[in-house]
Amino acid sequence: MRSKLNVIVLLIFFSSLTFAQDDINSATIKNVGDNIPAFTTTSLNGNSFSFEALKNKVVLINFWATWCPPCKAELPLLQKHIYDKIKDANFTLPCISRGEKEEVVKKFIEQYKYTFPVYLDTEAKTYNLFASKYIPRNFVIGKDGKIKWASTGFVQKEFEKMIKLIEEELKK
Repeated sequence: MRSKLNVIVLLIFFSSLTFAQDDINSATIKNVGDNIPAFTTTSLNGNSFSFEALKNKVVLINFWATWCPPCKAELPLLQKHIYDKIKDANFTLPCISRGEKEEVVKKFIEQYKYTFPVYLDTEAKTYNLFASKYIPRNFVIGKDGKIKWASTGFVQKEFEKMIKLIEEELKK
């Protein structure tokens, strides 16, 4: 009887994992191999930023929010292991706050003393070109304008793989 219960519990667990992955996949609009969509957003400083500025560059677009625990875990690593370390004229890191007001984002950035470029997407218009739900989301764009990496959530090992991919893309 106990082994049947264990089997049922395992089936439910794996079914829920499959459902969760299917939900993430259905919420993903842009995938590896797709071209980057056209967008324009505004920085905390009020400067406009367009996908046109990304041509011939390796880009890591990060979508995040101040209330998101996985985002809060990932942002310090973006600062320390990517923004502070990858000093290359052909690399840019736009971190785009999804669906939040400027005052909230500004206070958060100042509190944690982040120096990477922060952009606002108060109505999630830019985000919705890439996905319909779930953050953090990272998209590595190659110099050819195609998505080379797409991830949802924050997993340390995946983050490390993403850094290696960025470094490889910069060598091309």
